[in-house]
Amino acid sequence: MKKYIILLIAGFHFFQSCEKKESVPLDMEISLDKTSYRVGEEVLFHISGNPDQLTFYSGEQGHKYVFRERLKAEPSAITLAFATNRRYGLDAQQPNSLRLLASQTFSGNYDASAINQEDWTDITEAFTLSGIQASDNTYQESGLVDLSALSTIGLQIAYDKPIYFAFKYTGVTGSTQPRWWINAFDLNTITTDGVTLAIADLQSAAWTSVGLEDSSVSWMLNASGLRFQGGGATVGSNNVWAVTTPLDLTSVTPDQGLALKNMSTRMDQYVHVYEEPGEYEVTFVGANTNIYGGNTVVKTVRVLVTEN
Repeated sequence: MKKYIILLIAGFHFFQSCEKKESVPLDMEISLDKTSYRVGEEVLFHISGNPDQLTFYSGEQGHKYVFRERLKAEPSAITLAFATNRRYGLDAQQPNSLRLLASQTFSGNYDASAINQEDWTDITEAFTLSGIQASDNTYQESGLVDLSALSTIGLQIAYDKPIYFAFKYTGVTGSTQPRWWINAFDLNTITTDGVTLAIADLQSAAWTSVGLEDSSVSWMLNASGLRFQGGGATVGSNNVWAVTTPLDLTSVTPDQGLALKNMSTRMDQYVHVYEEPGEYEVTFVGANTNIYGGNTVVKTVRVLVTEN
């Protein structure tokens, strides 16, 4: 009987000791030597508490703690800018070889039979395209255009519908066909609170080449950009579209924090440099975790950055 009593007492103390186990508490503080800095000046953050994990939100665009879970944003405007490089071919022989079109009625069927001109609005005139360049490295900036202001040329944007864009290439056999390279395509939303957020770039727009009229050449997307090689005078005529995936005008990427440390390192200071003036709400998120749970502490400081 005594053995059973001893075992019960030992078990009681074991469970008591387990109940006392808990996650490591965290008492983290963030401080600054001053609150006002100049553009380009190092901002030194002092960190106490040595959290196991530490994440930094600078307060700059795309790095705001308050928007870390934001997936949708209401637009007040939609802007687009891209850059083109054209080589070879003459305008007199190959006019309008590249056009930019937009659609919110395209079916999403990337087949030649589903490309109907009446679904698309030609918005090329709102942008600047490259002239004939002597170098592969010379790109013409299109200019930043507010698409929501293009109603005068027939583009009526409904923010609650996806939008498609297409670069339409036209080349005619019998003379050298132009070569077009595109190395930038930045579609952004300006939210109702005045913040500019990315909707898509050249790579994420995920272009699909659709050849019409038995065209033998395709658009190619690689790490360098979106490209079409028209070819010589003996190449057959080309009518080829590069069409984006459907782009959600209200979809945005959540703001990201920068992971500064894990439990294997120690950090008592962190330096950040701001390149634009403004008042920034800076957030540090510290956490201590173990098998018994975790503690998370969020600390916010304000930094005023002025012009030099």
